Amino acid sequence: MPTAPSPAPRPVMPPSVRVAVGVLAVLALLLLSNGLLLWAGFDVAVDRVVEAADDITRDEAEQFVLLALVPYLVLGLVLAVAAVFLVRRRGWARWAGVVATGALALLTVVSVLASGGVTIASLLLLVLSIAGLTSLLAGTTRAWLPGAERPA
Repeated sequence: MPTAPSPAPRPVMPPSVRVAVGVLAVLALLLLSNGLLLWAGFDVAVDRVVEAADDITRDEAEQFVLLALVPYLVLGLVLAVAAVFLVRRRGWARWAGVVATGALALLTVVSVLASGGVTIASLLLLVLSIAGLTSLLAGTTRAWLPGAERPA
């Protein structure tokens, strides 16, 4: 009696991939929750910008708050999608994560330099971004994804 071939065992997810997925998920959660809270308190944030600056109109303050909000929401969405699809072993998700964490690290450094000081939040974002980048760029992460084998 012929037996059905057993399916090939799925490779075990290496620690670098688990770390990358965890970091991407945490960064997405932080950025999206920050964006949603800022959106919910949009008028309060605009009022604070108007009060803090002497020569700024309300329209300019609204534009400033939106420009601060949109990049973080977009990066949060990209990081969430990358985390979900990296678990599903999609190679493009690795590169989407690399681009998003690299952009977040760069945005955080520019923000720190522009504000003239490091905050706990900016330090956390920078450390998590670096951890995500190193995990995503690790050879074990690349090797775990299908199509990583190179022809000889």
